[in-house]
Amino acid sequence: MCWGDRTPTPSASSASGCPPGSTAPCPLQCPAMEIEINNTPATDDDYVQLKWEHPAKRHVVHCRIRVPTPSAQSTTVVITNPDGRLRFPNDGDTTTTVTVPADGSWASFDISGQTGSNAMNDAVIQAHCNTATGALLATKNVTVFWFDQAQIDVAIGGNYAITGGQFTTAPAHAVNYSAQARIRPAGVDCAAPQVAPLRIGIMQNMQSWPRRRSWTGPTIRWNPSVAPGTSVTVPTTLSMQRALPAPANDSAASVSPLYDQPGRLEMLDPQSLQRPMGCAGGAVATSFDTPALALPPSFIVDAVTAAGVHVGTVTYATFVNGTLGATFLTWAVVFDTGANDLNALRERGWSVNGDTSVAAAQHAAPDAADRAPTTNPITSGRNANDVGNDLANQSTGPVGASTTSFTHP
Repeated sequence: MCWGDRTPTPSASSASGCPPGSTAPCPLQCPAMEIEINNTPATDDDYVQLKWEHPAKRHVVHCRIRVPTPSAQSTTVVITNPDGRLRFPNDGDTTTTVTVPADGSWASFDISGQTGSNAMNDAVIQAHCNTATGALLATKNVTVFWFDQAQIDVAIGGNYAITGGQFTTAPAHAVNYSAQARIRPAGVDCAAPQVAPLRIGIMQNMQSWPRRRSWTGPTIRWNPSVAPGTSVTVPTTLSMQRALPAPANDSAASVSPLYDQPGRLEMLDPQSLQRPMGCAGGAVATSFDTPALALPPSFIVDAVTAAGVHVGTVTYATFVNGTLGATFLTWAVVFDTGANDLNALRERGWSVNGDTSVAAAQHAAPDAADRAPTTNPITSGRNANDVGNDLANQSTGPVGASTTSFTHP
């Protein structure tokens, strides 16, 4: 008869047979196993973050399984998650198969978060002998943590006016931001290595930035060698336009990829990155923005004849007006301070459409409410301000049909 009086559980890699002294062939039993999350025996790091949507990303946590007592041979194990909260580790990987060495060394597998936990430790990893329905050899509980109560608020600040050579809202801000989110489920250990680097912050992309300024009152300064009788005709009123050719990240080098970070060279608000609510010290992240338009009192362009010859410079000495347009998309994000990447939780748009010649109050206009993200934030490339101020994105043109002619005496 075979060894033992209970029905043995076959190992996928075993050959039929019995221990020495048996007289009938039979399969060997799969040995008991143990599982560790994050490749440690500790239980305070048994966490995996819920997958991100904007941008799409899965946070992989390395795990391992072994036989605590060496066995006769290696064992094939199918690892499952009956509650569906985990993947191993990609979207379609609802199970994974590993070969566990006989000598007690570890076999590796990875997990990621598919659905957030409703309670601590409610995502269960099961290891089965040979098949997904084989005998249960080990279980391990995990928490898939996530964030709720996320919001991004964009509050109107001051009204636009000409101040100190700029069209701005100074000393008030054009808008004031606040962002927050709560970590779930209740009871998450915020000191766990998967949680400790995470902060709630603010991300912003500039969608468009049309600006226009115009001047009149042209006068000419001729080059020394220009022949008498040379003529130049220019617009009586000239405008200069600048625009952002495509949406770009509204960031700066030291705070990138976020809009703002505390303790950095280009910091705006020291409270711009905060721990999530639900963690000790959790708070609201805050910052601000004030798009402004510089208003030079004059504007100088080259004086060029109809034949394309540069003969001097024309100065437009009287400022007429300026218009400032800008549209933005701003997010509350989870920011991983270690990996320097982010997950957008909520988004809100806002805009500015101001004209220096308008007497009525003008201020920023936020969208009525925030919403679930509809697009991925742009996190790389040139800073929006650098792109928008690039002379390659500047053009000049006449305002109206009136012209002024100059003839060199």
